[in-house]
Amino acid sequence: MIVVAGTRSSLPQASSSWYADSSIRPLRSPYGFSVSKLGRRTLVCMIPLNVLLILWVWFGRIAFGVGGWFLLIFAVTIIPVIAVALLVTTILAFTQPGRPRSLTRVQAWAQISTWLGMLAFGAVVPDFGDTDDSEISALTQLLGRSRALLDLSYALGIIFAVFTVVSFVVLLVTLTGARRRVATPEVAAA
Repeated sequence: MIVVAGTRSSLPQASSSWYADSSIRPLRSPYGFSVSKLGRRTLVCMIPLNVLLILWVWFGRIAFGVGGWFLLIFAVTIIPVIAVALLVTTILAFTQPGRPRSLTRVQAWAQISTWLGMLAFGAVVPDFGDTDDSEISALTQLLGRSRALLDLSYALGIIFAVFTVVSFVVLLVTLTGARRRVATPEVAAA
């Protein structure tokens, strides 16, 4: 029960037991966004996974014995861009209107795709050192050194980088598009 200025209301309290009752739990937020377990869990995982995957892209290939100049090059080029980009989408996701906070299914899958692309890119991108034979990748470490595997690593690195960027753009567009949809009726009503 909610008591407001001496009156009693039978509105349900926003507690964990209220959400546990599936007959009461809304399928959509008041702003028209679909609320799903996937969207909620993805939102909750955004900050820790974004941080972990930024670190993975930066120096995760060291786990495969691959380290070189890209550690320094990525630190001043790619990593700051990725960090700012993921910070923007995280802020947009956490400040979406509506309760309970959640991503839509499309937003959740776009975020998951971005994470998978970052994970794959960090694993396959080759690195190089100061000598001719220091150009290595996770594939060459696992399957043996060959120019074909090194070329495959570069190709896969480019493919996963493009996949990550496209997934990120979809995420950014769906997050900003959802804000525009919510803002439009208020502007029209004014």
